[in-house]
Amino acid sequence: MNEQEQLMDNLLNVDLEIIDVVRELQQENWGSESMKQQIGDLLKIRDEMVQQLMSLKDDDHECGCGHDHSHE
Repeated sequence: MNEQEQLMDNLLNVDLEIIDVVRELQQENWGSESMKQQIGDLLKIRDEMVQQLMSLKDDDHECGCGHDHSHE
């Protein structure tokens, strides 16, 4: 698995964790400050991962169609 695939896999795992925490928070009627903080932390991690992924994609101008998209 290359770095881009690993980041996408990790991003999916963070997304699933965010969903789980939001569900738990909903069950507690949105009253848990620690869970709210956990969601904030996870969203920050997710944003950083998306930036890394976009940075990798910016360096790779091929989408697999055989054309160079560096001019776009």
